Amino acid sequence: MVESPGYVVTAEQSNGDECHGQDEAACARVIEFLHRIRESCRSTPAVRITITESIPSHAGLGSGTQLALAVARAVSELTGERNVDSATLARRVGRGQRSAIGLHGFDRGGFLVDGGRHGSERLGTLVSRIEFPGHWRLIQVTASQSKGLSGTAEQQAFASHPAMPQSLTGDLCRIALMEWMPALIEADFVRTSHAMYEFGLRVGQFFAPIQGGVFANCRIGELAEEVRRRGFAGVAQTSWGPTTCILCENETSARELMNDLANTASWSECQFAVTKPLNQGAKVHYLD
Repeated sequence: MVESPGYVVTAEQSNGDECHGQDEAACARVIEFLHRIRESCRSTPAVRITITESIPSHAGLGSGTQLALAVARAVSELTGERNVDSATLARRVGRGQRSAIGLHGFDRGGFLVDGGRHGSERLGTLVSRIEFPGHWRLIQVTASQSKGLSGTAEQQAFASHPAMPQSLTGDLCRIALMEWMPALIEADFVRTSHAMYEFGLRVGQFFAPIQGGVFANCRIGELAEEVRRRGFAGVAQTSWGPTTCILCENETSARELMNDLANTASWSECQFAVTKPLNQGAKVHYLD
């Protein structure tokens, strides 16, 4: 989980469900989530939601799950249900049907390993949670006008693609369990960087027929090659892209690389931002 971008939402009782904020698509989703909550909890009063900070949609950053859980948590707290678990909140808004990473991240933050679902009614099991070294940084890179798969298109992509072979699943489990996780626990930057890239490379190769290459955006793929030539081995893509992150050892290193890339004409169509790891869950504040 990362510190930014993130959602900040405010909830208050109203005469009718409404949402305010600059992100019209997010506001439309809020109304949908409120309807789902009311179907699950019929005594829920009408609510006014205000979005003051948001996550870009279809950027591979889990915007739908985080917004849904933020709304569900805000409504539950507003109506006197304190500290409702995220699994319950997720069921109310229809999230967590494929992966529970976003749910566990909303609860606890950190570096998370989801063991997958075993049964149609169960959420993915959290296998491990590790504190991500707080002084490390991630450069987020997104190519302009590029969006990842979502909704029906994503469902069709999974349905049309063959199942992942057990041999590849075994390789990914080995990388995660024997390379990536131990390196993180030991705060070994070099080993973490290589494991991070190797895991993403294997997954990207498997989904290349759907997304058009190891990286969903060809320009981002070229950028990944460039930064790896510069010695930044830890490059990974979010699910279906289009956001890619570059692991840096500290704030200074991240800022220097980001400024250099952002000021190079070759990457003028890309957007860059430095973010911190987030090792805690969502916060609730009460306003007078």
